[in-house]
Amino acid sequence: MVYGGGLIGGAAARALSEAGQSVTVITRAPSLQSLPFIDWRFGDLSSERPDEIMAGCQAVIYAAGSLSPASLAPSIAQLLASQVIPVVELAEQVARLQIPNFVFISSGGTVYGQTDVVPTHEDVQTAPINAYGMIKVQTEQALMEVSRRSGMRVIILRVSNPYGPGQQGTRRLGFIAAAVEAAARGEPLTIWGDGLSTRDFIYLADVANAVRLAASYQGRSDIFNIGGGSETSLLQICDLVSRIGGVPIEVRHQEARSVDVRRSVLDVRKAASLLDWHPRISLEDGIRATIGRA
Repeated sequence: MVYGGGLIGGAAARALSEAGQSVTVITRAPSLQSLPFIDWRFGDLSSERPDEIMAGCQAVIYAAGSLSPASLAPSIAQLLASQVIPVVELAEQVARLQIPNFVFISSGGTVYGQTDVVPTHEDVQTAPINAYGMIKVQTEQALMEVSRRSGMRVIILRVSNPYGPGQQGTRRLGFIAAAVEAAARGEPLTIWGDGLSTRDFIYLADVANAVRLAASYQGRSDIFNIGGGSETSLLQICDLVSRIGGVPIEVRHQEARSVDVRRSVLDVRKAASLLDWHPRISLEDGIRATIGRA
């Protein structure tokens, strides 16, 4: 079962379906895709979750969320109540049903904050500098406690900066999608800061493959970085999109935001070793595919 039919949840459902798995997706925005083995249902964590829907599942994947790193928190208490508690309650229900695996999609791009350890491995202390990262860390810690108490296997995937066909650049996340859309429309692209901040971009199909492997993982509860493993600046992305798409991008700079980390690239060797997962799509090939389906 997949909670969240957005960018990652929808791609994960497709990957599981293509591997021959039957998948139920709970989403507030049902996909228009008709894929075999996928049962699309409208709902979210506030909807009733009858046990019979999850009974017999081998894994529950939580890939939903409405926040971004730039989101302004109304209050920390409200965030914890709306973003953390429902996920933990879901995990406890999953544990009571004795479903083996609970997979949580976290954020490798925000939970570590402004670290000097680059590439960043999973043992680096988390120190988020925005509410989005804080919520991810709090959820991770609570889920690991559920695992310790129940024995249910919790697999946390700290995904870096996913991109690919279907991502909307009009939201406050998804820099590659924003650059592709700006080029296609002939509109300027806003960059907060000097554009030299770096990110670790990971193609959507590679993320989906990591989720598929995590859903059947047989090891102990654990945390895995999922990223492309290379460091690329925002200005370099603009150059790549312009070169591959053949359209120049006008960049407009605004003052840097306090919620954005300066450098971000993940060490993914642990996922390679224990999940047998490797990013397979190069940045250039991924951008080319994204432009081709924009």
